[in-house]
Amino acid sequence: MKQRHWAHIVALAALAVAFAAAVPAAASEPAAAGAEPAPAGAGSGRGASGASATAVAYLQARAAALTAADPAAVLSPYLATGSVLARNEARLASGTALRYQDTGRTVDSATCKVTILDVQPAEDGVTTSVGARAITTVTWRTAAGKTDIEASGIDHTLLLTWAGDRWSVASDAYADDTRAACLEAAGASRAQVRSAARAVELLAPPLTLPKTTARRSPLAARRYTDIIDYDRPGAQDYGDTYALSYNPTFARFDGVDCANFASQCARAGSMPQTSGSATSGWWYSKGGTSSPSNDTYSLSWINVTRQMGYWNGRRTDWETSAGVLSRGDFIYYDWSGDGVWDHVAMVAGTNSAGQKVIDAHTTDHYRVFWKLGSSSTKYKFARVRASWVI
Repeated sequence: MKQRHWAHIVALAALAVAFAAAVPAAASEPAAAGAEPAPAGAGSGRGASGASATAVAYLQARAAALTAADPAAVLSPYLATGSVLARNEARLASGTALRYQDTGRTVDSATCKVTILDVQPAEDGVTTSVGARAITTVTWRTAAGKTDIEASGIDHTLLLTWAGDRWSVASDAYADDTRAACLEAAGASRAQVRSAARAVELLAPPLTLPKTTARRSPLAARRYTDIIDYDRPGAQDYGDTYALSYNPTFARFDGVDCANFASQCARAGSMPQTSGSATSGWWYSKGGTSSPSNDTYSLSWINVTRQMGYWNGRRTDWETSAGVLSRGDFIYYDWSGDGVWDHVAMVAGTNSAGQKVIDAHTTDHYRVFWKLGSSSTKYKFARVRASWVI
């Protein structure tokens, strides 16, 4: 969650989760790793279906480029030769592969499952906007031959243009919180790396201000004390289940869902809620229904900095490194190192290389190596307490 504006920090929204019907919502089969993609628009024609087919093939080519000796050649059927997009995407593919190598892992295959979300042809018939969700799964191995997988889900807005006899991708708008790190690994300039980090920080829209100040009813008074243990397997199971999707019974915040997801994981691990107003406590109320349309919640549930402030000393304690964290713990990220905390992810365990991995939303990650940022990124490591007396 990127809170660069005051509205991001003070806003509290009671939003309905509207899962719009996909148009059309057909998912393609992953391309074989390293396989040559079919020529753009082949057999698909100039209409919206042809643009959609090219969008799918291009996104699959982005995954295939991770294992290619020449990423630019894999991407070239879909991009204008020598364009800024072509250079940047080839560099990102190279940088991604290098990041795996730098962490002692080699990519064996990368496949991409694409779902078309929206198609909007322009009246001129020359340009078409395509919204698509791409879930990329990477299979990798260590030098000792141990294998593992990780996956990420990203929403893309592609602008395609008809050029002669085929569709070509003119622009690709998406948020990827590993972009700065991949550019840095590929040798991009410091200015380019910092620009990529800042873009992620500033991309999220402000949260909608609430019409009324919601307040959670006080918890029933206890005449006894109780001990609640943190259920680490429960938190991890929830994170793994919803890392690449969204629980439809909870509110969803497009572009800023990381703290909301972290709170859901913690609650699945039995972390106790505390009553309060919109700006106090840590709580989420479903109003007695499974629909999120009437849900209310505290700012600390959905906002990174407020979550850090409330949890630390009550629910979590700071640690000095990721190595001491366990599943169900949390890592916070300041992408550009400017002192403003932007993102949170839940530790999902350890991979086959002995590295901590995370589940997260915003850029959706499933069991991805925890160190997402560039050399400028700062981290805080929050270990959840074993139990609480209430």
